[in-house]
Amino acid sequence: MTELKRDMPVRSIKVKIKDIGYIRWCLESHDGIANPTTRMETPEILDLTIAPDFLDDAENLISALEEELGIERVDGPTMSPLL
Repeated sequence: MTELKRDMPVRSIKVKIKDIGYIRWCLESHDGIANPTTRMETPEILDLTIAPDFLDDAENLISALEEELGIERVDGPTMSPLL
């Protein structure tokens, strides 16, 4: 029997709050490769919980958004944003 990998990679980005809707749309339009959540204490930080099979695609999308919108990568959360 094949064992499923349950770890979900998380990448965090700092964005302009006005861009959150567009970023969510980008993620959804790319087969829902990540689930974005904002941090309560810092709403300009998006934590992207990524489906493991889409990690490379998500990294490419984040890089494209860095160029397009000027987002920046930041340190990830101390605990899973899905808990």
